[in-house]
Amino acid sequence: MRRHSVCFLTLAAFCITPALAGVLISGRVVDENKIPLSGVRVSVEAPSDTPSAKRAIQAEASDAAGLFHLEIPAEGLFQVTASREGFLLFHMRDLKLERNSALEIQMNHVRELAESVDVRYSPPSIDPDETSTVRRLDGQAILNTPVPASQDFRNSLPLIPGVVQDNTGQTHFNGGNAVSTKYRLNGFDISDPVSRELTTRLNVDAIQEMEWDANGFSSGKGEGSAGTLEIRTQMGDDRWRFGGTNFVPGVGAQDGVYLNHWSPRIMFSGPIRKGRGWFHNAFDMYYVADTVSDLPKGQNRANSLAGSNLTRFQWNIRENQILTGSYLINLSDARKIGLSVLTPEEATINRRQNLQVATVKDQFLMGGGLLEVGLAVTTGYFRASPQGSNSYVITPFGASGNFFRDETLHSNRQEWLVNEYLKPLQWHGTHQIAVGVNGERSSLDQLLYRRDVAVVRVDGSLVRDVHFLGPPNRTATMLEAYGYAMDKWNPISSLTIEGGLRMQWNEYAGAVPPAPGVAAAWTPGKLGGTKFSAGWGVFYDPLTLRTLAQSHEQTSISTFYSPAGMPLGIPVTSAFVVRPGDLRLARYAVSSFSVERRLPGNVNGRVNLTSREGSRGLAFNPFRTDPSYLGFELENIARQRYRAAEFSFRKTFLAKYQWFAGYTRSAASSNAVVAYSIENPLLSPQAGGPLAWDAPNRAIAWSWMPIEKSWFPGFLRPIVGETDFQILGDYRSGFPFTVTNEAGSLVGKPNGYRFPAYFTLNLALERKFPFRGYIWAFRAGLINAMNRQNPNVVNSDYDSPEFMTFGRGQARAVNVRLRFVGRK
Repeated sequence: MRRHSVCFLTLAAFCITPALAGVLISGRVVDENKIPLSGVRVSVEAPSDTPSAKRAIQAEASDAAGLFHLEIPAEGLFQVTASREGFLLFHMRDLKLERNSALEIQMNHVRELAESVDVRYSPPSIDPDETSTVRRLDGQAILNTPVPASQDFRNSLPLIPGVVQDNTGQTHFNGGNAVSTKYRLNGFDISDPVSRELTTRLNVDAIQEMEWDANGFSSGKGEGSAGTLEIRTQMGDDRWRFGGTNFVPGVGAQDGVYLNHWSPRIMFSGPIRKGRGWFHNAFDMYYVADTVSDLPKGQNRANSLAGSNLTRFQWNIRENQILTGSYLINLSDARKIGLSVLTPEEATINRRQNLQVATVKDQFLMGGGLLEVGLAVTTGYFRASPQGSNSYVITPFGASGNFFRDETLHSNRQEWLVNEYLKPLQWHGTHQIAVGVNGERSSLDQLLYRRDVAVVRVDGSLVRDVHFLGPPNRTATMLEAYGYAMDKWNPISSLTIEGGLRMQWNEYAGAVPPAPGVAAAWTPGKLGGTKFSAGWGVFYDPLTLRTLAQSHEQTSISTFYSPAGMPLGIPVTSAFVVRPGDLRLARYAVSSFSVERRLPGNVNGRVNLTSREGSRGLAFNPFRTDPSYLGFELENIARQRYRAAEFSFRKTFLAKYQWFAGYTRSAASSNAVVAYSIENPLLSPQAGGPLAWDAPNRAIAWSWMPIEKSWFPGFLRPIVGETDFQILGDYRSGFPFTVTNEAGSLVGKPNGYRFPAYFTLNLALERKFPFRGYIWAFRAGLINAMNRQNPNVVNSDYDSPEFMTFGRGQARAVNVRLRFVGRK
């Protein structure tokens, strides 16, 4: 038995069929902690020295309870192989399979150090039972791709086709906004309770896999019209493990020597009781001091300190019951947020926040099925304060004075879930039926104090001033529930059909019609290595507490002035109007078609077409009752459209190295893209255009590969050692933005201008080396090696002399990383 495959095979009375019908072998697949694994492809093949050499007898994927069934023609010796992306390949030769035998396979998660150098990863493969478009990033791809600010896992998400990160750092999937994607950590919601955005921090080294179900046709995942992102983190095992990264802080020399970066990460794990219980703890801290080169010395530096700690445990109460739990805490303290050429030091804010998430889940294996129940509690705190109380002034050259808003917010959420995966049924094929319910209760309590805002011309004369009226407190609570039922049917081995219904209820919008979803995958035998899949489904995006809280928003009074300082007309009162009882959930129809093919050289190729059509989305619509009142009413008027054609290629080589290349042509638009604010009202009607994260052309390629010692003379080979070359190239169209004049009116169409195209080339070398019996890894790389400007801010004031002046983004930077990997 190979040392890398920590597995066992148990022979016991299980199942038998008549001899004329062959021999039925049943089994179960689990990980190293006995968690059932679904989607593992198990195949049986006759040994090479038999007459049926190299002929696959049967292959089948394990179900939700980890169970699989294989039929062999007769008893004998066989090769058994099991594979699933993110796990080591299980392969055993000359295994005796006979009547009344049951097979249990234990799969090992991919770890950077395995018990043997003779290991093989399960390569990305075409899963014939997967009906949705599912994209995965395992921990090794995240660690080995040189993304900017790699200590934040969210910066690795754009490695996936169909995912873009906008200029504010927010991530968008399939052209949707933040609320359109469901974000889950080990099965529980980890989005911000108020905005539903992904703001959570995690130790990136602890991430085992990030899986995005881009279509969500499986009704069990269909809570978001842009799919579900599932993040899975590591769990301890029977071996004590310790790892660390970036112990040494970085030093900058711009405007003097200073500590500019430090991101230590520490993990340790091990058994609570061997063979029964385990824990895993992952801590990270991130300190950064950013220097803005275009600001005066002494006023050009912002800093922030953030940290997270995730503790997980698992206890196998009995063979058929597994209890897991976790506690995640995020803390951050940032100074001078927003510092840029348009926002000097005095106009920035300080921000403190924390997030805590506690979860517990109990799984039961019952009668060939799986039942899980879970509870999660999330609490959040947010505090944003200005640098002082001086008047805030918006000029054609940026802002001056102290920011006008002071905010304190408390939030919480409770989530309950029950999922049951029934024992597979046999009727004209195999049926895997699943049902589940999920409930969430969320609340917020916010204090928001605002001071006056002034807008001036180039000569300093007043254009308008804005005053705010109304109480500063905002509160909101929301209760919502989901339910689903689905059936995954395999009428024949080459065809999978999945259908289901999802029910959704919100205390404000009420119940929506059941949302159907249907998808199919077909792998025709005559086109070996090819899969066709297609699907269609209806989705309803949820409301957010942020939206509901706007029903308690303050009002603003704007007065306009001539260049001589005289008021122009009467003051205009602006207010948001939100009637929660009149709101409905946004509806989306999503369809897709894809073809996957195993190409020469073991390259996986994919073509995917996606359509996401939204109606009755929420947007503010301006209205007037008289010349002195301008209201913005939240209505279900928005229609969104996303179309995308994706072409991608991926290969795993030399057992573990990977390369990926992809191109996406897309369009994301809406009939309502004007973003209104009570703090600086736009005096223009709602209108359509591209969404702020629209990127019509996107091309990305990344890889890591070994540097061969044979390329160098003998005396250099010890120096080269075990070194990997890592590369990331990322190109996309520039994002659109809106231009306004000094009076607050749109100039041209909304989002009618674009930033320059974005392109970055990141290169790195990582060398692994032994020291005092342990393995270490040192990486040195260049971020934005071509030193492109890649701007992410712009002066969009049409009346400013600096109109269309762009502020550069990430400059060329040297990035170093030192990791303690562990003992071989």
